[in-house]
Amino acid sequence: MIKTSITISEDIYKEAKEVSNNFSLLVSEALREYLKARKINKAKSSFGKWSKRDASSVEIVDSIRKDRVF
Repeated sequence: MIKTSITISEDIYKEAKEVSNNFSLLVSEALREYLKARKINKAKSSFGKWSKRDASSVEIVDSIRKDRVF
């Protein structure tokens, strides 16, 4: 665990305290959800990127595997 200081507006703090008495846990959960959403959005934004290639993704991966020396 890391102890840190943050600065937030008083209205957000008051609203957060109404939701939970454990402010640290609430902030940790909110950050976890935020980071998870960012990862999901990053993955979604990559969908279709391979569609402009001449070969299918399976063909590209198979080609890479053939080139590897084991």
